[in-house]
Amino acid sequence: MITASVKSYRVHYCNAKHRTYRTMAKCVWRRAAWIMGDGEYASVAWCHRGATVQLHATAGEAEQAKAIIDASACGGRCTRRHEVIRLVLDGC
Repeated sequence: MITASVKSYRVHYCNAKHRTYRTMAKCVWRRAAWIMGDGEYASVAWCHRGATVQLHATAGEAEQAKAIIDASACGGRCTRRHEVIRLVLDGC
C-alpha cells in the first residue's frame, strides 16, 4: 500500500545544485552506512549508526522495499524506524 503523503526533501547540507538523485542522497545522508540504487524515492532505515538508503524510481517500489524491511526487520539493532522519502532536485 502506497502512503498517501510521502515526506519530501528539498533542502540539504550544501548549496550545490545536484544533477542526480544519488548525489543528492549522498549529500542528505552524509553519514549513511550505505546508499544504493538510483531514483527519486528513498526507502530509509534509521536503525544503524546513521541510515541505510535504497533509491527507487517509483514510490511503489520504495514502499514495497519498506514493507519488506518492516516485515523482516533490517538487522540485529532494528528499531522499526523506516520511511519513504522523495528527493526533489529542483529545490537545490
